[in-house]
Amino acid sequence: MRHLAPGEFPSQPLGGLSSTISSMHAAQSFNSWLRQRSALALSLVLLLGLSACGGGGGGGASPTGSPTGAASSPGTPASSPSASKPLSLQAQLGEKIFHDRNLSGSGRMSCATCHDPAFFHGPPNTLPVQVGGAFETEFGTRAAPSLRYLETLPAFNGTPQTLVADLRGGLMADGRADSLAAQAKLPWFNPREMDNGDAATLARKLRAAAYASDFGRAFPPAAGASAPDDDSLVTQASQALQSFQVEDPRFHPYDSKFDWVQQGRAQFSNAEARGLRAFNDTQRGHCASCHPSFSLNNQPIHFTNFAYAALAVPRNRALQSTADATAFDLGLCQSPHAAVKGRNETCGFFRTPGLRNVEHRPVFFHNGSFTSLEQVLRFYATRDTDPAQWYPTVAGQLQLYDDLPLALHANVESKAPFGPRRMMSDSDIADILCFLRTLSDGYTGPATPPSPGCN
Repeated sequence: MRHLAPGEFPSQPLGGLSSTISSMHAAQSFNSWLRQRSALALSLVLLLGLSACGGGGGGGASPTGSPTGAASSPGTPASSPSASKPLSLQAQLGEKIFHDRNLSGSGRMSCATCHDPAFFHGPPNTLPVQVGGAFETEFGTRAAPSLRYLETLPAFNGTPQTLVADLRGGLMADGRADSLAAQAKLPWFNPREMDNGDAATLARKLRAAAYASDFGRAFPPAAGASAPDDDSLVTQASQALQSFQVEDPRFHPYDSKFDWVQQGRAQFSNAEARGLRAFNDTQRGHCASCHPSFSLNNQPIHFTNFAYAALAVPRNRALQSTADATAFDLGLCQSPHAAVKGRNETCGFFRTPGLRNVEHRPVFFHNGSFTSLEQVLRFYATRDTDPAQWYPTVAGQLQLYDDLPLALHANVESKAPFGPRRMMSDSDIADILCFLRTLSDGYTGPATPPSPGCN
């Protein structure tokens, strides 16, 4: 068995709806639950998370022509920036960096290439992983995520004695980055992504940029200080990029139908309300155990507990990284944190993502193995009751949990909704889908009808 090297993990996992932590229940009626919710406070702290990028785009503009696997427009443009507070000088610089294609080995790729504002800061195509590298020939190994609603993600927290179920936080799929600035640098130097090689190469591009003089205004040097060296300039660039995502409300508008309902400005349809109850119900979806739909401190709801889950998602044989049958992406146990070093019981776990804008994700889970939200829910409902639907049969033998070595199968989550008895019915799945669609940004008010089939 060969473990993929750390450099082979350029991005965060995209999918996953529930796994390990025990759930808070939804026994109270929906109306009572709703009355107890306070208006959401807008939080303006956002995670900087870059991932494997697709070729041909960037610079804040659409690439010429349609990229392979191009997705159709989601129909909901990114929200306009708030006029209430202008961006700081650092954030303004960060916005220019975010859209600068020259900050890549190919000269054709920016952060916005894979995190397109018009696609909820996610990829503008349906590829399971994105393409990068100096010649745009290198495929990533994980699906590119959206950059929205990651602002409360904490740093990785745990020790070698911490139970796996209690490990929390960290940036990237395996929690390998402990700060936003540290994460910013990962895609810049990853050969599968922006592929800048080293700090000197990237610093040279930054000094040649049209906005080079902005660094001095955004980061005023101390009196008599010399110009920043290569490493210092790259660090300033990562801090500027972080400030842009922290301050610009387009990364966290909190304007979904769910938010309107929370604020008492709209009501769920019958199907959406049923979906929320099934989502919370420990005897049906049990989704809220990992994706809490409530807040105990009136903070914005992000639909993640920041923990890790081992879901045994089917192997995606469309990925180049799976051509080697002995290579496995084992997630958490391959991060550099001392808390997981040498601990096989942490293998197969990936960070639980939030669910806002989930209906607009082109692919799901860390390996992009599923292409629809309904598929994801049916996987939860039938992984253990009908495994042949999800895993291949070779020589008459079902290859259960085929993207995880046999010795690690004991790590796989078995709590609800998994298990020997199916818990989610087809009608539950349909209703949960209706509820999840209320988590999309850009709701325009009660006059907007529910999604088709969600009355």
